[in-house]
This record gives sequence, C-alpha cells and structure tokens, in this order.
Amino acid sequence: MDQAGLSVYRRVKLDLAYLAGRGMDQFAKRHPAIWRDSSAMQKVQLSDEFSTFIESLEESFAIDNPALFIDHACWAAVHLTSLGFSKKYVSLILDTLREVFEKELPIEFRKQAWDFIVKSQAALKKSSMDVPTCIVPDNPLADAARSFLAAGIAEDKNRALQILEDVLRSGVSVKGIYLNVLEPVLKETGRLWQLGKVGIAQEHFITALVETCMARLHDLIISSGGRKKIRRQKRIVAASVGSDLHEIGIHIVADFFEMDGWATYYFGGNTPVGSILEAVRDQNADVIALSTTMVRYLPEVRYLVRSLRAEKTTSEAKIIVGGYPFKVVPDLWKQIGADAYAGTAEDAVTIANHLIHKRD
Repeated sequence: MDQAGLSVYRRVKLDLAYLAGRGMDQFAKRHPAIWRDSSAMQKVQLSDEFSTFIESLEESFAIDNPALFIDHACWAAVHLTSLGFSKKYVSLILDTLREVFEKELPIEFRKQAWDFIVKSQAALKKSSMDVPTCIVPDNPLADAARSFLAAGIAEDKNRALQILEDVLRSGVSVKGIYLNVLEPVLKETGRLWQLGKVGIAQEHFITALVETCMARLHDLIISSGGRKKIRRQKRIVAASVGSDLHEIGIHIVADFFEMDGWATYYFGGNTPVGSILEAVRDQNADVIALSTTMVRYLPEVRYLVRSLRAEKTTSEAKIIVGGYPFKVVPDLWKQIGADAYAGTAEDAVTIANHLIHKRD
C-alpha cells in the first residue's frame, strides 16, 4: 500500500495462451449445442474474448481492483450481442472461466478471481445495452460532426474534407474543430464499432481521415500563434506507450500543447521505452504525457514511469497519463506512479501548467 492507502501496481503475468485454450475446451464441453452451431468466425471471436478477459484479470490483479475486469464484461456484453450472440453469452464465458480458474490459477489468486467474477456477473445484471451517442445535442458543431462521420463511414474523403473547410471558413477556431468535430467523431466511431454498426476497415478509414485533417490543421496551429513567445519555452514529450498503435489521442494532446506555446516532441505509436527515455533526457522535458488505450499495455506504462523516476536526468519531470484504463479506474494514475491523470487534451494542458507553476 502507498501512503494514500492504495495498492501499488504489481505486475501479474499469467499463462494467457494456456488459460484461454482451457477456457475454449471447457466452453465446448459445457455447451456442446452452442459450440456445434457456432461458425468458425464466432469461435475466433470467442477465443479473443477469453484472451481479453484474462488480460483484464491480470491487470485487475495488478491493481487489486476488479474494475477493469468488470468493465470489459459490460463492454463485451454489448459488443457480442451486437454481433448476434445471445445476451447471456458473456455470463456463460464468465461461468466457464470460474471453472477453469478454480483448477488452473495459482492458489493465491483463486479466491480473488472468484470474487471478481461474482462482481462482474452482478454488474451485468444492472448494465444497460444502450450506449449513448458521443455527438451530444449541446455540441455547437453537432451537425458538422455528424456529416463528417457520415462521409467517413461512406469512405468519401473529399466530402469529409469539404465539411472541414466549410467549418474553418465559418470562423471556427482550430481548437473548436478538435473539440467539437474530430474528437466526438472518433469517440462515436468507437461506439458504433462496439455496437457492430461499423467494421474495422471503416474504423481505420475514419481514423486515417482524422489524421489527414489534423495534418492540414497543423500549419494553422503554428501560424495562428501556437508558438507563443514566453520567457523560457516549456517542453513536453508526448508518447503512446509500447506497442500500442492507438496514437491519435496522444497526437491531439500534443497539438493542444503546441497551441498553448509548448515546445512539443511527439512520438507516434509503437515506440520503445528506451527511445522515450532518451528523448525525455535529450529534450530536457518539463512534462511527459503518456497514453495507452489498451489494458494490456499498463505494465509498459508502469515500467516507463519507474524508469523515468530512477534516472537522475529525468526524475524531476512531471508525468501525466491518460487513456481508457485510467478513465475506468480513477486512482490508477497514482498506483502507476504518475503525477496526474488527464481525461482530455484541454485538461492535460491545464494540469501541466499547474504542475510546472507549483514546481517553479
């Protein structure tokens, strides 16, 4: 436990492939009719779910908190139902995992695994299959965001870019476009994928389209005074940790820092920890912004934070973390060892300025 009474993150590594395989075998044995009627694709999806549940279990063990495991159960219930699986399918997966864990998990984890599954089953009974839209009515650019998304789903790049140009000509700031068009479109695309209303190819197309728009807007960020004149320009290194390829969120964060006048050193996805450490040292960074969208990369975030703290030349830099796991578990940033959590790009800039002001 730390001084605040939180469990410190302690990595747990299970034999994922073996446990997922045992789960598949046990599911086929317990539910022969469902197994027989399942297509090859459905069996692949089932295998993926067993693997993801075990990854979520590892990280829930690591933080001594079932929230990540429970969250995936509720998310998977919506996603699998949208793909045509029975509403009780996730409950059947959890029942199967309970049987497997009773025999196959190390003894010290069995009771906790049982408790996490019981809490997940209870959460499933209360969870809603209705996932609200991310393009909310009070968004001043809601119509533009919906039109942009529709163009993206239709894979009409020219139409999407024209919508962006129209919004710019109407006098909306670059920050306004990020906040009210691009970010809601990305979140809504994720929601539609969860609901089975867009495929992976469409999701990738929309992500690439948003990145194209960000590249076009970047020149405006600089020309509109993004590089403010300040006495000593503050420096930030922004990175998506490890092999996580979901880099667009941290890219948006980097752009917001640039609009605030920071000297920004941005990494894309799949960047080795050693390279990030080297950049923080070479750039003499005041702040490091780290992001991961996937639970499976939390060990790499923790390793990077510890490495930054351990080296004299980087130990004083402030560390801000963000991404989906930190949203699910509000105190996770403390367990990881960061200085703060930011849920949005705007929050990240505000928090960073506050941390630097306190330090100085």
